[in-house]
Amino acid sequence: MNNSEKLIADARRIIKHERAESGDRYDGFKACEKIIELLPGANPALQSLARSVGDYWYSSYITSSANPASEPTEENLNKLSAMQNFLEGVDDENGTLSEDDWQELGQIVRFEAEDMPLELLNSTMSLIVSHDAL
Repeated sequence: MNNSEKLIADARRIIKHERAESGDRYDGFKACEKIIELLPGANPALQSLARSVGDYWYSSYITSSANPASEPTEENLNKLSAMQNFLEGVDDENGTLSEDDWQELGQIVRFEAEDMPLELLNSTMSLIVSHDAL
């Protein structure tokens, strides 16, 4: 199990727990807030970047939802998984991330660059350049 698979498995556990705890009053926003707290722990060398990526996912895909009780959707979990792969320097081969996502990830990396280990900066920037998002 790679890190993105573990992240999604942990996210599913959070969703299951939140649904069990709240009964018929499931709050998808609350569950997603707990899910994005997983990102810094999954990326100890990139905690600040991971927090920023999680905040982007939450603000772009979760808070705009018309149905919070359905969040996170499978599509949004797939986006989060692709973003976790990005944090590891692995390309999104399925095209899960949009052009706008790549542009935003590029801006986030540029903002966080001085605090990133050089090899991780190099791998994330290579992905950004390969998606014409610089």
